[in-house]
Amino acid sequence: MKSKAHTRVETKSSLLDTIFLSEKRKTLLLLLKEEGPKSSEDIKDVLDFPWKSITPQIKKLTDWGLVLEDNGIYSLSDMGAVIASNAEFFLNTLSVYEENLDFWSDHDVSPIPSYILNKIGELGHVKIIEQDFSNVFQLPEEVMTNLMSSRSIMSFISIVHPFSLLLLFEYLQKDTEATTIVTEKVLEAFQTEYNSDIPLLKTSNPIINKALIEYKKEIKKVFRSKVSDFMVYEGDLNPISLIVTDKIFFLSLLDKKGRVTTRFLIAFEPQALKWGEELFMYYKERSKSVPSSLSTL
Repeated sequence: MKSKAHTRVETKSSLLDTIFLSEKRKTLLLLLKEEGPKSSEDIKDVLDFPWKSITPQIKKLTDWGLVLEDNGIYSLSDMGAVIASNAEFFLNTLSVYEENLDFWSDHDVSPIPSYILNKIGELGHVKIIEQDFSNVFQLPEEVMTNLMSSRSIMSFISIVHPFSLLLLFEYLQKDTEATTIVTEKVLEAFQTEYNSDIPLLKTSNPIINKALIEYKKEIKKVFRSKVSDFMVYEGDLNPISLIVTDKIFFLSLLDKKGRVTTRFLIAFEPQALKWGEELFMYYKERSKSVPSSLSTL
């Protein structure tokens, strides 16, 4: 005689098989979730199979009480809707990981809090870009175009990089709202570099020397701007570098040995931007404004 526990395990396994071992059943569940009740003709057109081959799949879903039929119209039951939503969430998570397996396997994701990482399926389709070492300071045109046409920018800077500040200056020139978070080490580097009387680059070339002086002046404008909200991160997690705008999400992670890599992730879909903004807000909540420190730059 089978125990109740054994029966529950068998039932659970059978339900998983019912949903995930048939592409037709899985597609039908997601179709009804996304678009609502459908007629047999609608279902046949979407699945692109003869109705005779579809009816056995629908019967399995109706036997489990996931799909209901009323005068030839099929819809999800209450529990069917719950299960379909969770199945979609699970499938999206698998898709994001599977499509970019090397990136997620090679990089340290610990700076992403678990409650946000658990929603990684919301990123949708992302692109992994690998820069050549010879062009490591040059962002791809696709990234630059989206950054420069954005109406707002939120950035986290964990590595001193001239591009980061120059990008901010471009935003401020257009009175674009900008929020920037840096680590304490990056802040110290900025303060030391721009308060020091020692030239950034020792050279006898007057043109370069003049350019460096102007560069310092422009960077000071970034820190003193009323449009820019400048903060320093006080959290314990190993920080990451990210940029979130109304058009693009950019994410750079260290590898699992704590080294900087030349690969980064970009995404453009609205749900990805929302995911990136939530990650940025996590860091913002653990940061403080530093207007008094930066006004001395």
